Amino acid sequence: MMKATQGPVHRIFGLLLIILAFGMPALASAEDCDPEDHTWTETFYYPAGSVVYHSDSWFESREVHQGKEPGISFDWKRLHTTPDCSSNNEQRVQPFDAADADQGVTRSGDAAEVCERPEQWRFAGTYAEGEMASHGGQVWEAIEETTGDMPGVKQPPQWQLVEDHCSIQQSQQPGL
Repeated sequence: MMKATQGPVHRIFGLLLIILAFGMPALASAEDCDPEDHTWTETFYYPAGSVVYHSDSWFESREVHQGKEPGISFDWKRLHTTPDCSSNNEQRVQPFDAADADQGVTRSGDAAEVCERPEQWRFAGTYAEGEMASHGGQVWEAIEETTGDMPGVKQPPQWQLVEDHCSIQQSQQPGL
């Protein structure tokens, strides 16, 4: 009579079943976002990481902004799957209404300051000395009048990188 023994294959298979059994509740707890709860609204401010549903697609905000339509500007990244909106998802960031803003400072949950990035740099734009533009995920300031010169590329430089544009922006606003 042959005696059945459990070899390494049986142990691995058993371990795999245990891992799957404990992993299933985590998969079941993921909750897809509801398009009706996340419809893009032009008047809302959207911090980086906010997700919206617009024109039959999901988008994630790359940076804080207001009124920039998803699918048209670089400020939004198109998502290829429905995002997870379960309560334990740390990526979920809530937008807030512009009516709540008070001279650049607004509240989202706990008190939080909002600093809008300047408009995206445009090749056809003309920028006066001191004007700022966003390009490549950074903020640039024109150091002299420039037309068509891409920030960070042309020699001699027409632009300088602005390290903390929020503090500059707030110091120029009265009452902050």
